[in-house]
Amino acid sequence: MTQTGEYKTRQREVILEFLKQSSSRHVTIDEVWDYLKGQSVKVGRTTIYRYMEKLTAQGQLRKYHIKEGSGACYQYIGRQTNCQEHFHLKCTECGCLLHAECDYLSGVALHVMEHHRFAVDQTKTVIYGICEACKNNMDARNSHGLPGYAADRPDTPQTADCPEYLHD
Repeated sequence: MTQTGEYKTRQREVILEFLKQSSSRHVTIDEVWDYLKGQSVKVGRTTIYRYMEKLTAQGQLRKYHIKEGSGACYQYIGRQTNCQEHFHLKCTECGCLLHAECDYLSGVALHVMEHHRFAVDQTKTVIYGICEACKNNMDARNSHGLPGYAADRPDTPQTADCPEYLHD
């Protein structure tokens, strides 16, 4: 048992370790479940969901709802609070989510507070657009007269042309 009176199970240990290893990106319940399956750890999705909700309530995970109607994604932050200090950029083509640590955007939040008396919650603020890799891909496809958007190319996986470092 831990200091907080909780049972420390192998499943929880493996989930927490995976979340820590993945702290530079966002993960879904399905990704955690797939990882556990690959590690031959038997656990149900409901158990994963409950544990991740508990970690979120404890402040160790940040929970994001990126798209209406889709499942949430989570990011391990430990006891850090610096994830509150930046906006997020979401590519509408490949789905990558970027952390935008930018003085200019922080200034926008300050402007909104000072001039409109409205506090922007940067942990939930997502700016939608097209990442550089997808934009370059679209430009290349357009120069050859091919459809430029991933939605126009059903045979192309959503993350095909987005560099791995962009998939947070």
